[in-house]
Amino acid sequence: MSDFQVVLLVGNAPGQDMSALMGNFGHPNMLTLLHSERLGPGGEAIQAILAEAMPDLICLFADDLEAQGDDVLGFCEQIREQGLKVRPIVVVQSNGAENQRIQYLLQGADDILGPALSEEEFQVRLLVHLRRNLDFAANAVTQLPGLQFAQKVVQRRLNQQRPVALLTLELDHFDVYSEAYGDLPAWQVLKTVAAMLSRIVMVPDFISQSDENHFVVVTHPDKAEKIAALACRQFETVSPNFYSEKDRKQGYLMSVIADNISRRVPLLSLSIGIASTETQPFDSFMSLFNASQQMGTLARMQSGSSWQSDRLRLAGSTASAVVADSRPGILVLETDAALAYLLKTTLEMEGFAVELTTNPVDAWQRLTENIRWCGTRLVILDALVNQEETGLQLTAEIRTHYPEVRIICASSLHNRQRVLQAGADLYLPRPFELSRLFSWVHRLLAES
Repeated sequence: MSDFQVVLLVGNAPGQDMSALMGNFGHPNMLTLLHSERLGPGGEAIQAILAEAMPDLICLFADDLEAQGDDVLGFCEQIREQGLKVRPIVVVQSNGAENQRIQYLLQGADDILGPALSEEEFQVRLLVHLRRNLDFAANAVTQLPGLQFAQKVVQRRLNQQRPVALLTLELDHFDVYSEAYGDLPAWQVLKTVAAMLSRIVMVPDFISQSDENHFVVVTHPDKAEKIAALACRQFETVSPNFYSEKDRKQGYLMSVIADNISRRVPLLSLSIGIASTETQPFDSFMSLFNASQQMGTLARMQSGSSWQSDRLRLAGSTASAVVADSRPGILVLETDAALAYLLKTTLEMEGFAVELTTNPVDAWQRLTENIRWCGTRLVILDALVNQEETGLQLTAEIRTHYPEVRIICASSLHNRQRVLQAGADLYLPRPFELSRLFSWVHRLLAES
């Protein structure tokens, strides 16, 4: 059964075999039709269907329902007051006067159809309403449905206790790419990602776009990791085409922030998080979505396009590490004794384990030791040490041998291009405010 879109038919169409109508309606992989003979007082007879199936369209055969004492007008009003969005109510009626049809529309019906329609035209008219549902909230650039449709699809499967996996995909560093290249190239990137996913994800699986650079895929747990791995490989293959030859060669973009602060930003990549009912029970879309987002956060810690699943993956360890300090490690290379003391004491108050040195050779030795035992994650240094560019050379060495370490160059060398090309993640010109430096420390460590 498909749960891409669901139509609920209530009552019986005059002169038509409802089972034949349902059997001939729509595409079996795109649409599910449900039928109820009665509406019931206040819609009681179909409340269970509404709660579990969350229909995208409700079609009420008013003549048959009113003849059985069902209050169609009251039901339209009740549904509309519940605030269910993007859900048309279509009433089929023949005997009512014009003022009654107007009342249906005013109380919540979206359209009134007459009974003289052929079976084919009736089906097409309902499909048009469903198409408008999708078009109404579709992304203007990619034309993918919005997040509310993925929410319905997932919640239906959870309500029916069917297996479901949710992939959340983030296009990393898209804001910097848009800043550097402009709107039209950025839109082309989004269209490319949407087209790539559309080739990978097949019906009855489902793709939506939650916001500009976030996508969602609903699938079966058995297929989730294969989809994620294929998406990462294909994006890494196509993504170099988004850049100029100069940017491709240097392997990063330079983002100028404020007060001449500049940041080295990696090229576009995909981070994919996977959560599924195979690993733990979920009772709501939001709980599954949040779990998938958490996996996406882990995926972003890796370089390039990557994915992370909540399903445990066994991996062998070549060595066992002894962790001497659980706090994030920061190495500070600073020749100004007063500033060095201030940085060390303040960073330790912020909860970091701080190593302090004034010599680049000693800094390299300490970094090598700390990488092995304590896990130094960030280095703060100046490109110039005693008026020589030994800090810049150390930056290049760290980037080459320890690419996972983040580098803030709080520099008296006022050449951000050279500093970022050497490998620094952030160029912060001197003099600088300590509060600004510390905010970037927290931000870069949170992203690493």
